[in-house]
Amino acid sequence: MPSFYVIPLAFILGFALGRAATCTVAATERWIIQGKTDWLFGLLVVASWAGLVLFMLVAYFGRAHIPLDIEISGQLFFGAALMGLGAMVNRGCFVGTVGYIGTGKFSYVLSFVGLGIALWLARSDVLDLFGPVEFLPRTSVDESIAKQITLICFSVIALASLWLIFVKRKMAYLALVAIGISAATIYGTRPEWAYAALLNSFIQGQGLSVGKTIELAVVALFAGAIFSSWLKDRFKPQLGSWKFALANLTGGFLMGIGASAVPGGNDVLLMWTIPGLTLYGVVAYLTMIAAIALTMLFGKHVMPAVSARFQSASGGENIS
Repeated sequence: MPSFYVIPLAFILGFALGRAATCTVAATERWIIQGKTDWLFGLLVVASWAGLVLFMLVAYFGRAHIPLDIEISGQLFFGAALMGLGAMVNRGCFVGTVGYIGTGKFSYVLSFVGLGIALWLARSDVLDLFGPVEFLPRTSVDESIAKQITLICFSVIALASLWLIFVKRKMAYLALVAIGISAATIYGTRPEWAYAALLNSFIQGQGLSVGKTIELAVVALFAGAIFSSWLKDRFKPQLGSWKFALANLTGGFLMGIGASAVPGGNDVLLMWTIPGLTLYGVVAYLTMIAAIALTMLFGKHVMPAVSARFQSASGGENIS
């Protein structure tokens, strides 16, 4: 089956990421510091639409890549907390990093360099903090009341987002819907397209994908984010200070190490693992948010300045 379709879908995903606040760190900061949960709700909108798309791919097309669940263990909690800490150091999760690069903050490219270093060290056993991940047999939706209830919740949230778009005219939610649909379609049919998977394939010496489709999709993702910011006059190229660059490198490295215990990392959790109805995805994502929140609360006396920095860096529209 031709897979060229992932390239325009990746462009749409990148474009939409530049139109709404989808960074877990920024959303958590908005909740902890400002007491507003609208950006966290926006992340639920993304996961809900992605979940419905994955369900339809399985139910009506019979073909979709669905994530397997893994055992809930101390290793999972530690890895997720490490991803949260890395996201804080980086000043953005990997989803937010795409948006920040789209606004011209090119020091965030080093986040992916840090990720690549972490993947290389983990693969070469130089830094082996975690044991092998234990995958569990997957149950179908028909066999799980919890999954059926989750799908109903996804449907309610999706309907609420449509009401906000068409009745309340909050068009930023349209971008969130586009993120969920495009991401789930890509992950559900070509899960190896993600930049983390691409870096891993390079480290393993697997070379380029057939027709260079995966590589072009990653390029299209960032091109879409940059084009989106440029249209809104938000694209302001800058390299940033060496301190910011070091934070990006370190944050990406920590998130990469954490991802070795939590398959896929934080972007995949939101756009594929949680929508794919895995328990570990929910546990890991909530743990990551808790780690970010606790870190923010611990340093609350310095957070007003940090808050302003996140607000200016998010690259997305306020959806309140």
